[in-house]
Amino acid sequence: MFGRSRKNSVTLREERTPEDYRFLGATLQKNGDLVFEGQDLGQSVRKAFGCAEYEWVWTVKAPDVDCLRRALGSRGDLLALLKKRFSGANAAGLRSFLEEHEIPFESWSRIGD
Repeated sequence: MFGRSRKNSVTLREERTPEDYRFLGATLQKNGDLVFEGQDLGQSVRKAFGCAEYEWVWTVKAPDVDCLRRALGSRGDLLALLKKRFSGANAAGLRSFLEEHEIPFESWSRIGD
């Protein structure tokens, strides 16, 4: 879903170690919503939650996407701005950024094997 050839999506984090896998991607939907999808698998999750899988979805609705763009400090390509600011280990700061800048988002998550 988050292949580099898709112009409407970007991979912010995809890390593999012998014990863990971490992923975070963002997709700009046709209706204008911005959807972040994440998944963590492995021993780090087990240590934190007692099971090996944690997945989540955060949705910034279309009317609030421009607020996010402004908070990022530019009117440029939103996905490129997100990739520049939240790639790799910086992906961990995305939720706190949304909250700090009062960007409304819907949240769903699941913990379990």
